[in-house]
Amino acid sequence: MTLEETTELRKIRRERGWAWFWVLSCVPAVWLVERAIHSNAATIAIMLIWATGFVRNVARVIFSRCPRCRGLFFSTHGSPTMWNFFASKCMRCDLPLKAARVMYPSLE
Repeated sequence: MTLEETTELRKIRRERGWAWFWVLSCVPAVWLVERAIHSNAATIAIMLIWATGFVRNVARVIFSRCPRCRGLFFSTHGSPTMWNFFASKCMRCDLPLKAARVMYPSLE
């Protein structure tokens, strides 16, 4: 695996991590705003900010390209899809998202 592939895969993993952040932060963020401000307008604003961030981040993950085959990483065909969002390898060339830990790299 080349340095460029490793860097690109790290970006894809980071974006997936941010997607989890957006999913897990919705309820606590709304709850904190409700308890602190007691305003429906502020709650709606937080929800709009959250939804915008979530959609933008998921779109970045879906449209991420494999560094090896340059196809969409999570798509088995040409169009972007959410079905393989949790895949651990490229759906086209089987490039693993995380590098396998090799005990003896000289034996590869």
